[in-house]
Amino acid sequence: VRSPVDNQTYDLLQALTSKCEAIEAYAKYEEDADGEVRQLFQELAGEESRAAERILETLRSRLAR
Repeated sequence: VRSPVDNQTYDLLQALTSKCEAIEAYAKYEEDADGEVRQLFQELAGEESRAAERILETLRSRLAR
């Protein structure tokens, strides 16, 4: 049975899922942290969010073809 999506689209979907899971994890870690550690988790979540947005934009472009 052939997959309904090509390898690159699948990889983008998996990467997006990983980024979303990381954002969720950092939010949980942030709840337990304070000061410098809290700020670090906020920064890491922001970086993951920006990367997720880039992946999502690419996915949208590929799926619009």
